[in-house]
Amino acid sequence: MDGKRQVIVNAEAFGAPQEHDLLGPMIEGVRENFQAIGKEEDVFEKVKLTADSGFHTEKNMEMLAVEGIDAYVADNRFRKRDPRFADYERYKEEARKEWAKGRPKLFRTDDFIFDKDMRYCVCPAGKRLYRSGANDRAHRFKGPQSACVPCELRTQCLRNPDRTDIRQVAYFAGRLGKGHTFTDRMKRKIDSTVGRVLYGMRLAISEPPFSHITSALGLDRFTLRGKTKVNTQWNLFCIVHNLKKVHRYGLGFA
Repeated sequence: MDGKRQVIVNAEAFGAPQEHDLLGPMIEGVRENFQAIGKEEDVFEKVKLTADSGFHTEKNMEMLAVEGIDAYVADNRFRKRDPRFADYERYKEEARKEWAKGRPKLFRTDDFIFDKDMRYCVCPAGKRLYRSGANDRAHRFKGPQSACVPCELRTQCLRNPDRTDIRQVAYFAGRLGKGHTFTDRMKRKIDSTVGRVLYGMRLAISEPPFSHITSALGLDRFTLRGKTKVNTQWNLFCIVHNLKKVHRYGLGFA
């Protein structure tokens, strides 16, 4: 999305459940679109890029740094570091207590014992949960159905034991070389006064076009099936959105 007139500069319905792997393809798509209209220079040499926490990974932050893109990408604790939200925990804790009334106290991460090599962890019932994945921030563990389904402690371990079969646990650990990762560099950048101002503009730039397409143009659901057809329908509506921008502001607005 262009920050000046909210023109959509690249769009695609990827059909992916997570956004982590989509930042690179979206950047390349923007470059290709600008080259297609005769802009030979790299558009990212002059612009600033903002993206929400769904795109934040260490790998993506490294890619942005290597390519020299002036980006501001929030991480999942960005709001918690914002001094304007300093006492949000007070309201969050009140809401949590209200929600928890009448519910049994559930086992927390501290109630699990973790192997020193992070190959598995042991639950309060003495059963092993095996590692199911890991990233820069956490090691994740998942219990086998053979242990979790017949367990007598299900009501103390699962929030919805009637709908959830197994327990999953995430162990958050500090990364070696703290302060020197690409993620740490982005945190310092986005936590600066300028960074917060620039990132604060993202909401007003990227969200209104979704509202325009769904409310004004009427695309509140896809009427086709299959990735190719859905992507075609999505792009057609994005084109109509852009044509309305051209009609409103004229051909020289960009």
